[in-house]
Amino acid sequence: MATIRDVAQRAGLSVATVSAVLNNKPGVSDRSEQKVRKAIKELNYRPNRVARALSRNSTNTVGMLVPSVDNPFFPQVVKSVEDVFFENRFVTLIGNTEGKTERALYYIKSMLSGWAEGLIITLTWEMTQPEVLDHLQGAGVPVVGLAGARIIPDFDAVVPDDPRGAFDAINYLIGLGHRHIGFIGVQDSESTALRLQGYSQALKEAGLPVLDELIMLGRSYEQADGYILAKALLRRVPRPTAFFCYNDVIALGAIAALHEENIRIPEEISVLGFDDTAGSYCYPQLTSVALPKTEMGFLAASLLLDRIKGKDTPPEVITVKPRLVIRDSTGPVSHYSQAPTAKPDKSLIQGVR
Repeated sequence: MATIRDVAQRAGLSVATVSAVLNNKPGVSDRSEQKVRKAIKELNYRPNRVARALSRNSTNTVGMLVPSVDNPFFPQVVKSVEDVFFENRFVTLIGNTEGKTERALYYIKSMLSGWAEGLIITLTWEMTQPEVLDHLQGAGVPVVGLAGARIIPDFDAVVPDDPRGAFDAINYLIGLGHRHIGFIGVQDSESTALRLQGYSQALKEAGLPVLDELIMLGRSYEQADGYILAKALLRRVPRPTAFFCYNDVIALGAIAALHEENIRIPEEISVLGFDDTAGSYCYPQLTSVALPKTEMGFLAASLLLDRIKGKDTPPEVITVKPRLVIRDSTGPVSHYSQAPTAKPDKSLIQGVR
């Protein structure tokens, strides 16, 4: 492999001049820079990143961990983060934890051994397990939490106002005349707990009961859970006139279940999602609580850049405001919603609340 000395010799210039060109330093004439660029191309020279990192005390590399790139929320946030770091000439490494502690640990160790100068993590269950926290807190690099709800006191974070978003959604459904609103969420999920808090508050403020039989918690954030739990809710008495789902992916599962049962949306049952990742891409188009994904990614990346540059202030938690986006999947209660229903089918609701 060609070295920087080889480039200097081919260009007929000093090593210092070649180094200045490689690091975009001022003071090099256009003619000298052209000679260096030509020599680099002819020799197919590639700078030694480790050597450059040692000399500059910087690798311009950061890491980001998300629970699932299958969930359309995370690719949109990742793009926003990567855009910010690209503009600042950083390389962003992405790790997909699948909600598993061992995967989180593997990526953290790999990214830190690759000299990542900071990490952005999702504040989900696996990232707050003791063995993972020990590595994060002992890493010696700044860490910023993005999305999720398990705030870590030592780190900056950007999180949505989950209770407010759920409250606004349920308040909207109540305004349409809905009184029996099913809730579909996820077991052992802090975000679900916060959204359930907003759901319950809206019902109570409207003088409506919070019925346990209308609250269904599944095992994952996937479309299949939305399908299964929606089927179970259809057999509740009284049957809900609206479904409020943890996210849009789960809402898509609920919509599939309703289509299969020949239940019209929203004439017979309204469906409302959360995060607004799939609202425009299904039939009917989905009403959803939109999270400002681009803004969240920008804020998290900016916080991390400030820490990398030496900002030394107490950790900051930024809470962003959701926004209700109304589309075709929600509507007023009609007489169709009051159709008689069957008895609960226990085979459908095993293992769910």
